[in-house]
Amino acid sequence: MSPKVSMQQIADRLGMSKYTVSQALSGKSGVSEENRLRIQETAKAMGYTLQQKQPQRMLTNQPAASHLSDGDPHAKTEISPYILVWIQSSYLEDNPFWGKVLTGIAAASKELGYEHLIVPIAPHHQPQLQMPSYLDPSHCIGQLLAGTFPAQSVISLKQSGIPLVLIDHHEPLIEVDCVLNNNLDAGKMACQRLLSAGAKRVIFIGDDLFAVSFKERWWGCRMTLEDTVGTAEHYHLKKWQIPYSGPHMLHQLERKVAALTPETMPDGFVCANDHLALALLPILKRHGLDVPAQVKVIGLDNIEAAAYATPALSTIELGKESLGIRAVETLLYRLQHPGRQVEKVVLSARFIARDSG
Repeated sequence: MSPKVSMQQIADRLGMSKYTVSQALSGKSGVSEENRLRIQETAKAMGYTLQQKQPQRMLTNQPAASHLSDGDPHAKTEISPYILVWIQSSYLEDNPFWGKVLTGIAAASKELGYEHLIVPIAPHHQPQLQMPSYLDPSHCIGQLLAGTFPAQSVISLKQSGIPLVLIDHHEPLIEVDCVLNNNLDAGKMACQRLLSAGAKRVIFIGDDLFAVSFKERWWGCRMTLEDTVGTAEHYHLKKWQIPYSGPHMLHQLERKVAALTPETMPDGFVCANDHLALALLPILKRHGLDVPAQVKVIGLDNIEAAAYATPALSTIELGKESLGIRAVETLLYRLQHPGRQVEKVVLSARFIARDSG
């Protein structure tokens, strides 16, 4: 009998997240049609047998939800108990980082005997978030807010009285538990790697406005050079403020690389995440720059596709599934100890050495 093929094996073959593969094979939203077909064809070729499972609850914040309430938009959904996960809808679109986080949330919720309900939030939403009217709040044991949201969104959820944990984001002036990656140390680690390899000129690529994590990674790079006592004047750090995941990202990266001269050519790049680094590698190659012989590239996050890049991407391992698991555990701790001081749980970073730097 041939060994059973898993979704993780399919994900590894395609360089995608297990979450994206699961969404595609179960016919759920958040996956482009092109990727859905690729996943289905690869799964079939590998001999994967699709098993019928209970669908993951994907909610909307629209009042009508017939698939949850037998066609009555005013009926309360009978689910008990559940964890509500608020997340930007853009994070659900083939996003290897957030896909892993959601996998962790799902695993931890199931282990504790809870359902998890995902509420995708559309771009340019109203700052105040309110529980969908078709849900019964008395059955909600807690809420997770995944990613960067305005402070007013955090305040509105906290005011509901239902325990709340932030994931990969924190609000220093709001008393609320949060689970974070150590983005500052990750930025330091990436920059130190380049300096230890002899780099003198480093360019950081990222968009401060996209996420607090990007800004913290930039700060880590800056602090590394500032901490290089007595030799800092011999190093040069610049930043390319590239609008991340926007329609002009690739064009701006191409334009920036094309404008490099022998005087401005860096010895290495630190990219705010692996997605940016993987976009940069073929652009450098098109412009005749050899990685890592002429310039080194370091990413952050250690998504699956990083290992399959050409050259394989050196990166910083940050919590993905662990971020989701620890968020659920932190929520459970808050339920058990409602009067304790709020916690800031920070997961450590680890360097993954590959070919690019």
